Amino acid sequence: MNATTLIKNKEIELAFLKHFQQAGFKLVDFSFIESLSWQTLTKDDLQQMTERSFWQHDHHIFALRNDFTDQLLRYYSSYPRQLGNVAYSGPIVRDNEVYTQLGIEHYNPTITDMQDDFMTFYEFIKNSLNDEIDFVILGHYQLIDLLLTTKEQTNEILKLVQERNISELTSQLGIAHPIVQLLTTKTTEQLDLLSQLFQHDHRTIQALRRWDQWFKSLGISDIHLDITPQPPRSYYKGAFMRCHLKENKSQQLTGGFYKGDLEGFGLGFIL
Repeated sequence: MNATTLIKNKEIELAFLKHFQQAGFKLVDFSFIESLSWQTLTKDDLQQMTERSFWQHDHHIFALRNDFTDQLLRYYSSYPRQLGNVAYSGPIVRDNEVYTQLGIEHYNPTITDMQDDFMTFYEFIKNSLNDEIDFVILGHYQLIDLLLTTKEQTNEILKLVQERNISELTSQLGIAHPIVQLLTTKTTEQLDLLSQLFQHDHRTIQALRRWDQWFKSLGISDIHLDITPQPPRSYYKGAFMRCHLKENKSQQLTGGFYKGDLEGFGLGFIL
């Protein structure tokens, strides 16, 4: 990274923190190195260890941060939480590469809170990055429970769904199965089909429609449904979004709702 890029990124970080402080968010700063204990690691924690940079010293485990939401969730689940919404910036490590992440968390949010948080972040993107959202990929981590019965949710079927293997899914589930019907439909038309295949007032469909209509009210009309993802953590149980930018094609505003020891809504952006 050259000096110009380094200075630019630091200026963006500073602008981000000032922007959210003015919006009423509390700024937090956590250590890049997390101290962990084998005895208190959850199933989610253990699954992450294969993808994290960690080491042991004097019976203690230390790991480089790979996810702010996860780190804050772990911290605020163990200590009294007095903050309702927080903003942060700093390094994370993924696939042995260091990135700078800007993000926010809003605990126990209402629907209006989540929409307001998104608008605050979008204003930062427009004003500080001189960019706009080009298209949105929208999904829901509980959608798979609507599309597949418990019996159908085998590792093999779930893998085929993630791979979008239409021919094999047709062979195993039949051409009339909702999964097959959706995967053979344009992603921009899948939400409408979903409302036809199932009751439109189903909670999951309502959540997806709410975000779809809200994005369109902002003038963002290119919205694609993604029915394939499995939750990366057990506490991701709600709607999620990946918003791709017009100018900086490689950058995305990502986020969603989660509910574990804490309930919250998070948004993140990698510089």
